[in-house]
Amino acid sequence: MKPTSLLLIPLCIAAANTATARDAETSTDKDRVDFLTIVDTKFASWDADTDGELERGELDKLVADREILGDQAAAVAALKRASRYKKIELPKFTAKAIHELAEKKPAKDWPNLAAMYASGVKRLAKVQQRVLFASGKPRLETVHQGPMGNCFSLAPLGAIAQGRPEYIVDEMIKPLPDNRYEVKLGKKKVTVDAPTDAELAMTAGNESDGIWVNVYEKAAGEAHNELKPEEKRESTGLDALSKGGSAGTQLAFITGHEMYRLSCKFAKEEKISKEEFDQKLNEIREALKSATKEKRLMTCGTVKATIPGITPGHAYAVLSYDAEKDLIRVWNPHGDTRTIKGEPGPANGYPMTDGVFDMPLPVFVKEFAGLAFEILPKS
Repeated sequence: MKPTSLLLIPLCIAAANTATARDAETSTDKDRVDFLTIVDTKFASWDADTDGELERGELDKLVADREILGDQAAAVAALKRASRYKKIELPKFTAKAIHELAEKKPAKDWPNLAAMYASGVKRLAKVQQRVLFASGKPRLETVHQGPMGNCFSLAPLGAIAQGRPEYIVDEMIKPLPDNRYEVKLGKKKVTVDAPTDAELAMTAGNESDGIWVNVYEKAAGEAHNELKPEEKRESTGLDALSKGGSAGTQLAFITGHEMYRLSCKFAKEEKISKEEFDQKLNEIREALKSATKEKRLMTCGTVKATIPGITPGHAYAVLSYDAEKDLIRVWNPHGDTRTIKGEPGPANGYPMTDGVFDMPLPVFVKEFAGLAFEILPKS
């Protein structure tokens, strides 16, 4: 099927989603004290060049250090996350500046170090099994996007986990000797070390169901970094991944298959006629019916959001389409569960379980920006 209208699926913007994750994070006075105690105890040894500040290169080495574990790794992850902030110019990370940042109530757009630390501690506490697939295969319901703005990379992964979990196990991620993994991303193969504790504290949560998502994120970041000219590469792959991107482009990148896009822009046009609206809506219906029947992967995304529970500037996976009920089933990489008061609809939103929710297609096209569809190669 040829698309008649094209739209780049909106970028999952790192800054926006980092703020969303930060706002959901909380901390106590104990978290702040624990974090600062670790910083006071370890600062001298972490400051490798003894210049009195933790620079980005030093933080990157600490994140990659396999001997930094548990709460100390959570503290390192918090500092690394804070170092990515772009909306404001942070002071150099001296011991004094870290204390000042952690001890005052963070203003808007300022990093909340204590909350970041507490989030990392909680995330690591859930990573009880450092095996690849604790349940034997990926389970979509366990995946929760971490504090990076990488919904664009998790949305297509979620589509694969739901539609082709055996592909992830049999072909996509393979364990190697020496605690390493080979990850197949389209025609490209990337080899990475197992994630460190600090990397686990910063990447997706998987509810003790293995580290396959985190291995994928690490490999995807490395692959994205390698695509850039050397002078424009980020210091780590996860830094590159946190910059955001297009879910449709990532879908093609992961599968190695071409894809096409359909825009929902028509649904926001005030002067569109009913005939033209229905024509374009039916075009999307047919695309969804075909993709669902042929088990092709799909993603979608938002720019703005007007419905409660829908995240703006965010990428989602499309899991299926029920033509009889005219319902599209969507997965939010945040993996939230949401109940509503009153009737489901644009005013109250839609109930969500582990990120999965159903929405009438005529409502969907007014809320979402567009869709991307996998094109299966001809056999």
